[in-house]
Amino acid sequence: MTPTTADITMHKQLDDSSARTGENLTKARQSPATFAKKINVLLLTSSLERGGAERQVVELAKSLDPKRFTVHVASLSHNNPLAEQLGPLQARFHIVDKRSKYDVGLIRRVRDLLRRLDIHVVHSFMFDAEMVGRLAGRWAGTPAVICSNRCPHWNRKKHKLWLARATNGCFDAMIANSQAGCDFEREQQNVPVDKLHVVPNGVDIERFHPGRSDELRAELSLPREALIVGMIAHFRSNKDHQTYINAAAKVLERHPNAIFICAGDQDGSGPEHHFGKAQRLATSLGIAEHVHFLGPRGDVDRLYRMLDIKVLATHFEGTPNVVLEAMATGLPTVVTDVSDNRRVVQDGKTGYLVPPQDAEMLADKLCALIESPGLREEMGKTARQRAEVEYSTQTLGERTATVYCDVLGRKGALA
Repeated sequence: MTPTTADITMHKQLDDSSARTGENLTKARQSPATFAKKINVLLLTSSLERGGAERQVVELAKSLDPKRFTVHVASLSHNNPLAEQLGPLQARFHIVDKRSKYDVGLIRRVRDLLRRLDIHVVHSFMFDAEMVGRLAGRWAGTPAVICSNRCPHWNRKKHKLWLARATNGCFDAMIANSQAGCDFEREQQNVPVDKLHVVPNGVDIERFHPGRSDELRAELSLPREALIVGMIAHFRSNKDHQTYINAAAKVLERHPNAIFICAGDQDGSGPEHHFGKAQRLATSLGIAEHVHFLGPRGDVDRLYRMLDIKVLATHFEGTPNVVLEAMATGLPTVVTDVSDNRRVVQDGKTGYLVPPQDAEMLADKLCALIESPGLREEMGKTARQRAEVEYSTQTLGERTATVYCDVLGRKGALA
């Protein structure tokens, strides 16, 4: 496909943006400074539900070097199914319950927790925890107040964007999991470039490993030899299940025995809900019996090993966990060419990139993989190798630790 002028401009902007923040990305790859005492870290999150950002909180908690860091995790919610994945760190898991929509006292209670635990670094994830972490961290006198960008927040409500801008002075550094998120914060939210760091997500390469899960196929009453394509994504505004299902219909015209999986939290079945729209589209296209909606899954590692091809159709992203997990599992991926997907998926080597909302191209790439088992295997092996080198949780922990120590060192803390 010949690139358009808009494509060339977009990629030039990406390259220019990378150059502007490259120094901070490089710093995040260097060995972190050492201090005389262990660093107490609190990872503050709005919840530990089964979502991408929440999984990264768990992975980061487990990947920080326990010889150098004492890690605590705190949630503002009682809905924390992923807390069990913290392992021994569950002993340092705290709930600071948000009691109402506008619970101003929450800031004081988090401040008290920071002081009681003698926290040196508070690192916050997701909007509620972000705002509380910034204000409570400054109030508590925490040496390093770190916040996060998980994706460009194009659909965030205006009052939330204003609050985020108004508290820019309350944090010392922001870790974005993508260059696209970093650019958004610099250009739209006026975050100074010297506060921005890019640290891509990490994936547990031991939990997500190549293999085949015939047992799960049997549990779900799916044919053992069926070719299964899967999209694992919550039903929300930035995910494009419509293009995925339209592409499925086109694939089924050529490969009528293929099966398509949708897994992830469902927002409702009404006409205004993304899940309801996806269900009705599959029915209207006459492919409902080929599209299986599985809902949220706690066994996503088994789910990947049941698939043959992984798809992520999306409108915008940060660094998508589901693509890293699929790569670690040894699956070829077909993803929308938005945000940092081009930086993760090597087009033609570990998978394919397709234009946004292009069901025809998505279907063509899926058919190419369906028709070539050898290509699927080759791409899957290359993807696994790339995940091991670039996106392991060990790398995530090392890069994040460097940011923490850089901030503490610049502020003269723990000297």
